[in-house]
Amino acid sequence: MGESVLASIQRQQIEAAIGELLLTDDYYIRQGILEKIRHLIGHADPSLDPSLFSEMAQEELRALRLLPAPPDAQ
Repeated sequence: MGESVLASIQRQQIEAAIGELLLTDDYYIRQGILEKIRHLIGHADPSLDPSLFSEMAQEELRALRLLPAPPDAQ
């Protein structure tokens, strides 16, 4: 089963927040954005498919340890 419409919207919101994170270097703003990303992921629809994130988003989420490493990297 694919992603629901809600999960698709949530994935877009997470990707937008990651874009915001990459555009700022202010520590406190970054912390606020990280909290927003954690919240969005924590309350995401169960059908959210992490493999549909853009490559950049997947890399950033892995760097933040919010997404597990791909199986071939272990």
